[in-house]
Amino acid sequence: MDCGYDRLSPSTLRVSIEAFTRNRRADRIVAGMVDTLVDSATTAGALPALPAEIIKKVLPRLIRTVTRQPVSKAKDWHSSFPEAEDATPLDALVSLSRAKPTEITDWLTAAFLADIRESHPRLAAPDRFSRDCCPNQDKARHWHNWVLLLDNIDHPGGMRFVTDLLAARERHLREYPGEHDALLVVATSGRWNSLWESRWRAPWRAPLGTPGRARAVPQCREASYGHWADQAAEAPRSPTYPVLLEPLTIDETALILGISQRASECILVQRATGGLPAAVHLLKDLLRDRQFQPGARNVLGSVGPARPGADPWRERLVVMRLAQHLPDVGIDEFVAATPFATAPWLLPDNATSLISQPHVGRILTELRTALWITALGTTAPKHGGGTPNYAELHPWIARTLVSALARHGTTYLEQFEALLNDPDTFSDPTRKMYCQLALGRISEVVNAFEASFDQGPHQDWINQLELVTCAPDNQPLDRDCGELYDELVTTNVGMTSLRRSPAGNTITRLITARWLTANPFAMPDPTLRDIIKHGYEQELPPLSRRSDVAALYEAARLAADPPL
Repeated sequence: MDCGYDRLSPSTLRVSIEAFTRNRRADRIVAGMVDTLVDSATTAGALPALPAEIIKKVLPRLIRTVTRQPVSKAKDWHSSFPEAEDATPLDALVSLSRAKPTEITDWLTAAFLADIRESHPRLAAPDRFSRDCCPNQDKARHWHNWVLLLDNIDHPGGMRFVTDLLAARERHLREYPGEHDALLVVATSGRWNSLWESRWRAPWRAPLGTPGRARAVPQCREASYGHWADQAAEAPRSPTYPVLLEPLTIDETALILGISQRASECILVQRATGGLPAAVHLLKDLLRDRQFQPGARNVLGSVGPARPGADPWRERLVVMRLAQHLPDVGIDEFVAATPFATAPWLLPDNATSLISQPHVGRILTELRTALWITALGTTAPKHGGGTPNYAELHPWIARTLVSALARHGTTYLEQFEALLNDPDTFSDPTRKMYCQLALGRISEVVNAFEASFDQGPHQDWINQLELVTCAPDNQPLDRDCGELYDELVTTNVGMTSLRRSPAGNTITRLITARWLTANPFAMPDPTLRDIIKHGYEQELPPLSRRSDVAALYEAARLAADPPL
């Protein structure tokens, strides 16, 4: 079968190289050489059509741009490549053009890195009259590394390209120890790669119980060369250095919105999005030229006349492509799994819940892999008999899932009932109260907190209350937080006043206000915030029989000015 290889003989190649050597600026000669090589590989089935077209457009430009070493030296390098089998230089090039796809990949990546090693000493010195921003107080002569910027390497082929580069480096270092190239690859990835876990702890894993010497992945602002190099002497240095991109700060969010950082709308957007840039820009368009009263709950719904049956929450989940990597699991299954994904202590990957809901395990694994879940470490609130380490779903994803589920009232109740009745939940007081509050059973939650108010350290009691009151709700969106507060408190205080102690009445108001204001999709309500502060600062300390009421005063301070 004629695959076109006869056209690429050593004699043909020699003529092309001599022509190229005589006239380096002849674009058609460069393009012709590349076309010949690429067409041969494409005809043989070794190179798909789309990459072939890209190579035809890009490679001639690279050849013309980069000042190369003499062609004879390049020929000698190719003849030393293992797959060339020590052939003569021109025969080696012909042999490599007929190699298998994997061999071609090895050859191209090795050639790319070899070119960097050859060219770096000549081309990486600072320009004579350029402004050099390097921290070089002694003005010592130095070189600059070359940087390759890659975006979304989690997309098909992205991680394979990086893996091929690392493999080429390792092959070269095995043969020439210490002779490294000066290429730094800076890449972004929307997914975690399991290959990193031999040396780095996945962001959703708790620090305790991590096998081996896996290190925590730092935030971008904390990353440094010294941190990367500071590894155990017996551990091999990691060729990769993953870092987490920080969310936008409140100042950065305010800058995008074009408003003050103290504005209620800015605080709402920061809480709702968790600093996720794409979500901030979405809400900027949604909130433009609109004003809302304190405690408004339907702020982030659709604007203007919506299509019949349209669900803005579900549509946002579709845009975020949560189910992209689970082709047999749709957005509706993600929404149905909301109670299990938003209860923070169920998210650690070592959870052993007996929940039998379909797809829940796969959905939680996908949310972790897509980096929507992060561990909060040992500073997280302790909850009934469990580990203090827990993970948290990103607030934008979590509350969007809840909002989509709440539109289907029956399903919302059924799913949280399923979570409540799970054996692991029912045996844990904090999990149980979380689900009860999500179902609107405020009196049952108040009873539990009233009974434990001064039975242990107040800080533990506060931590538990703060965690439980993060539970979602399916209360009407067309009623603001103040209206709902008055109704719920009247129901759970006024009708039970004969059975409630003064502490119980205060705790009822505190839990109700804290639950409604914890919703990140609701406008801030200063009145409810003052109720929380007053309960912690004025009402509960005189009722306590313990000496550690300072924790209550600190909780009041944080309630008055909650961190963002």
